[in-house]
Amino acid sequence: MNFLELKQKKERGVTNAEFMDGSKDFFEKADSIVVVGINPDGVISTFYTQSTSTNAIGMMEIAKQQLISELQV
Repeated sequence: MNFLELKQKKERGVTNAEFMDGSKDFFEKADSIVVVGINPDGVISTFYTQSTSTNAIGMMEIAKQQLISELQV
């Protein structure tokens, strides 16, 4: 495990690789998946499995609302 992975594990309890491995099992049968990440340079990248971005936008909006709801608890 390299320094970045150790830092992630300490701060969040899981490395990015562990998170992605666990997500793979959870989303294996999903119809659509949206992934958003930020690299060390601050560049945000988004990847999605849909052929159109409309569905991905809707999924992101729902995710945003779910995160806001978690903050209010």
